[in-house]
Amino acid sequence: MDSIQVGVLQLRVIRDDAVRNSRYVLGEVSDAGRSGCDVLVLPELWNAAFPLLGPHVLIEENSLLVDEIAKTAFRNEIWIIAGSMAIRTPAGPRNRCLVFSPDGKVAFRYDKIHLYPGLDEPNILSPGKNLGLFNMDDLLCGVMICFDAEFPAVAGALSAKGARILFVPGAWKSHYIRLWRAILISRAIENQVFVLGVNRCDRGMSSSFGGQSMIVDPFGDVLLHLDDSPRFQKISLNLEMVDSAREEHKVVSSQRIDVYRRWS
Repeated sequence: MDSIQVGVLQLRVIRDDAVRNSRYVLGEVSDAGRSGCDVLVLPELWNAAFPLLGPHVLIEENSLLVDEIAKTAFRNEIWIIAGSMAIRTPAGPRNRCLVFSPDGKVAFRYDKIHLYPGLDEPNILSPGKNLGLFNMDDLLCGVMICFDAEFPAVAGALSAKGARILFVPGAWKSHYIRLWRAILISRAIENQVFVLGVNRCDRGMSSSFGGQSMIVDPFGDVLLHLDDSPRFQKISLNLEMVDSAREEHKVVSSQRIDVYRRWS
């Protein structure tokens, strides 16, 4: 695969009406799914308002909401990185990213490792432990959820295992949006991969999210930078740029992993 069409779906979550929010999100996903992109990416916890008020925000993975996203992936023969949802699991409540393949099946599950204290996640949800590495049509990809991206070790491990694109669904506060921009660019430069961050853009009394979804290439150049409004945007990524960046500017190949391990 030399190139890929990615669709970024920046959403303004309807906080006070879960049913209306579900209809809104599913409508946006359905419209974006018909755009001709190969993969569609949503933001974090689009099925929940903030702060997380308790276990009632959780849904089941076999819910009609999840099933409708699966049908959209199947109808349009696309991959859907379904941001993340607050999901009830046998291992406890999780902030989980479901990845749907074009056959309408859940191809991968990733549970957020680093729960964000600033939105009370640790008091409601349980952290994951496994790396978010998955195969998308023979293209290795990684997923980190929002706060996960603050920790370079996560992106570094994904890159070291062969990921060429890092997807970052986010619910990043407006107040710290400057950090969101810097982190996405930094993770791309450090690992010489594409980094695709998709943020929420809804606002409320206790928390507001700043949008500014971004796609950064392996040289650290910003290919796409949205504002703070709901929006869908499609862009083509030249995957050969990963190899070009690593050949031209030898960051990844110059790492001294053996030396770094002595310091830990």
